[in-house]
Amino acid sequence: MPTIDLSALSLLREALSPKGSIHLPGDTEYSNKRWAVNAEKSAAAVAWPATPNDVAQILTFAQGRAPYTAQTRLHVAVKGGGHTPSGASSSDGGLVIDLQPRMGGVRVDPAEMLAYVGGGALWQDVDEATTPHGLASVSGTVGHTGVGGSLILASLNIGSLTLGGGFGWLTGNHGLVIDNLMQATVVTSSGNILTASGSENPDLFWAVRGGGGNFGVVTEFVLKIHPQNPEVFTSTITFLPESLDKLVPEINAWLLERTSSEIVYIVFASPPGGQPVVLLQFVYIGEPDTGRQKFERFTQLEAINVQTDVIPYIKLNHMNDAFSGHGLYRMLQGNFVPDIPEGLPAPFVSSLLSAWVRFITEHPAATSSIVALELHHHGKISSIPPDATAYAHRNSAHNVMFIITWLDPSFNEHARAATLELNQAFTLSREKHFPSELVNQGGYTNYMDEESRGYNKDFTQR
Repeated sequence: MPTIDLSALSLLREALSPKGSIHLPGDTEYSNKRWAVNAEKSAAAVAWPATPNDVAQILTFAQGRAPYTAQTRLHVAVKGGGHTPSGASSSDGGLVIDLQPRMGGVRVDPAEMLAYVGGGALWQDVDEATTPHGLASVSGTVGHTGVGGSLILASLNIGSLTLGGGFGWLTGNHGLVIDNLMQATVVTSSGNILTASGSENPDLFWAVRGGGGNFGVVTEFVLKIHPQNPEVFTSTITFLPESLDKLVPEINAWLLERTSSEIVYIVFASPPGGQPVVLLQFVYIGEPDTGRQKFERFTQLEAINVQTDVIPYIKLNHMNDAFSGHGLYRMLQGNFVPDIPEGLPAPFVSSLLSAWVRFITEHPAATSSIVALELHHHGKISSIPPDATAYAHRNSAHNVMFIITWLDPSFNEHARAATLELNQAFTLSREKHFPSELVNQGGYTNYMDEESRGYNKDFTQR
């Protein structure tokens, strides 16, 4: 395994900016903590860059290029929020570039409706910077997810929410995060610092909008931001599984009438010590009173619990923290469900529920796992020409996400196979209940592991 050459390391430390630093195991600042415990690996060194030039120097060092020729080539991983459960933002014996400590700042230009977001920022940092101005960015749905991204270098393979597309609560009104990306500063593996925008390096700009973290370390995003109501209406209704037959037709009626400001998530969950339940989450990002009226249709159904609330917009991205906290073993898998005029076939939703119940029954270590079906309004996404960005899925579709969660490390060796078996059951049901021409759409990159990801065929042409 390659080691850190101390003479080359000394040269690197001299080349870094005053706030840039590099830390070895045993240093107070050294950390391998990640969102998923199974993603934690022991790096030989952790670098905290403070400038794009710091990133360029660190990449040069990791490749053993002049003036760091004494250093053997190192595996490099780049960490923004550390949310990749595959471990792609970690390195076993290599070098981690951690953008969060020194490159996580956010600057807002309210007059130009732009946010300048450091590659290490979390989405909660963006919310905290934009909300005082009555503005908001399209973002993820979990506040402690990282905004930023990275590259492939040697065996490095890392994505980010933004570079993979970026669904969020504001997607219905404003599209994906990448549809609101105006510019990015990218440090390439060769150490070049490039601006990617519609007028500079347009091919790179095309690629980073949906191509994942495959083209360089993004040290800054410039995002379009939008006026946002300071409060939003939210609700969560808990149903028993046998209520699904009545719930699905009501959801399908809602799908025909919904506006771009409405979002529904259907979640299969199993409370600790309890029986499986179906949760319906409803969010309305416009005027709360209007949201309450639109939500009424779901209260007519027999439920075991109904919670409604009007919350500050800044708290919206913390609504699902109970499902997404740190410190557990995790695996993600995702796929698409075609959005057809008839809505969701009830037998399909029922079969997905049955597959999940079978999964948690056969694997009791993973009973805290959930399945989420995300029903975002797709009009804004589909309005972007399919060849305008590297994001390959402009057709109207819903996301389904499996968040596999467990505490017992003995399940580690079984987790991937069990997750893929669950996904296979989903795939077979989708093929059975949807037109064949619509079912071969892959899945949302940010919800998939590296081996399951598809690639836009236009990559090779560009």
